[in-house]
Amino acid sequence: MKLSELEKGQKALINKINLKQEIKERLMSMGICIGATIKVCRKTLNQDSLHVTLDCAACLALSRDEAAFIEVTPVGGNGFGFRKKFRGGNRERCCEALQNEVAAENKNRP
Repeated sequence: MKLSELEKGQKALINKINLKQEIKERLMSMGICIGATIKVCRKTLNQDSLHVTLDCAACLALSRDEAAFIEVTPVGGNGFGFRKKFRGGNRERCCEALQNEVAAENKNRP
């Protein structure tokens, strides 16, 4: 399932980010990384962008086009309680996941 397909209030676990490396690194620097929990807080009236919160307490706005390339798995619950549980420390895990993913991609390049 794609992040852009989630409804308002739905939470999900990020599985894969299918974007160019520069965009992927920018998103990951803001906490959008594999394994992070993300919640759709609202969508604009014309559905062009999403306002999301992350388990590392970041609040971001994403375009629908960017969200369409982020694969997620919905998880139960739709409250904000997950922000307190994961506050702090998760950004470091995101950075480590990014470094591992970039290293793996660079290894496979000719």
